[in-house]
Amino acid sequence: MLAGSTEISKIPGISAAGENSELTFLTPVLDSEIIYSGKCISYDVIPMTENGIPTPSIITRAANLVSGVDILIVDAGFYESPKIPYLHTKLGPANDPRKQEALTKYDVAVETGRYIGRMLDKKYKYIVLAESVPGGTTTAYMVLRSLGYDYMTSSSMKSGPDQLKRKVADEAFQRYKPVNNAMDSMIQYGDYMMALATGISGAVRNSTIMYAGGTQMACVYLLDKIINKSHEKRYIFTTGYIINDRGDLLSDIAGGNIIYAKTNFSGIQGLDYYEQGYVKEGTGFGAAFGIAYVINKNENLIYDEIKKVYNSFL
Repeated sequence: MLAGSTEISKIPGISAAGENSELTFLTPVLDSEIIYSGKCISYDVIPMTENGIPTPSIITRAANLVSGVDILIVDAGFYESPKIPYLHTKLGPANDPRKQEALTKYDVAVETGRYIGRMLDKKYKYIVLAESVPGGTTTAYMVLRSLGYDYMTSSSMKSGPDQLKRKVADEAFQRYKPVNNAMDSMIQYGDYMMALATGISGAVRNSTIMYAGGTQMACVYLLDKIINKSHEKRYIFTTGYIINDRGDLLSDIAGGNIIYAKTNFSGIQGLDYYEQGYVKEGTGFGAAFGIAYVINKNENLIYDEIKKVYNSFL
């Protein structure tokens, strides 16, 4: 999982990934600890939004336990270090593109991604790239819009802050006018998850890459397609919630290269918010659930494990 922060997430109302906008910087740290260890180590907190909606990393953790997949946490701009093994990059959070260039360490991020890609290629038939980047749907919106894709991205909120995203993008475009160049757009408006992911894909020649996520990963899929040219064996693996919410965006960018998991959390208190339109994606939980099902062919086993992990925090 590529986990990190962007200064964009600290804008009030942009993200629900944390109890408040200031704490969004800690969400990738806690998500990483949950996925790796099953608990919050750095802070003794219950991983929920201010409305009591659990982080999707609980689902990802449970599904990974069922499937037994190998996990690597990569620093895509951590504000502080999680207390688990992870690949440290020293990138730091992405800047606020309204004020300055977002990715001042873009070259380092891409080269780090290529290094990771060379390590993983051939060793695994499938490489699944997930993300935990609060505010990332806004950076994705800015990058997509700068490249001529004027689709609104999804949100972890039931009713997304669409007008606020447009306002932020307009202000960023006033600082630096878009030039319809994928690399330039990423540098000016993006986040380090994007740069790492495109670097990884650029070095992978044999394995199949699954971009595990929603509209953020649709943005990465597009950047990969433009920058790395070859786009064989590349897919977006998402949730049914995203298909219902922004399926037009995904299909326009990825065509038929879309896979999604059908989940139903209506029987799990707390997670039942997902059925009402909250969260929709995050930490690659759609792909994690789908892979667990493909391996075990037993939905009840996955749901039971999700309940166990969730109840461990209550």
